[in-house]
Amino acid sequence: MSYGYEPPKQDKAGSWGEVFAITRIAFGLLFPFLAGLIGLLLLIVATIILFAAHPALALIPLIPVAAGVYYLLRRERQEHEDEVKRLGFD
Repeated sequence: MSYGYEPPKQDKAGSWGEVFAITRIAFGLLFPFLAGLIGLLLLIVATIILFAAHPALALIPLIPVAAGVYYLLRRERQEHEDEVKRLGFD
């Protein structure tokens, strides 16, 4: 006897679509960080291998890093100058 209580009926389709959606969102959030870590690991391995061949070759993997840092600094400086002009402090 249930005394007036009936458990809710489950959806026949199931919740696999929701599981796949949550999994896709989680991997979408983690992918940039994992890609960065794997890229950094490959950069370190390449530096070590090239350093073993010749010490001057170890500078080759550092060139893209230096270029990236230069680009970020230049972009930040340009954004700062644009903000100063927008606020009228120029």
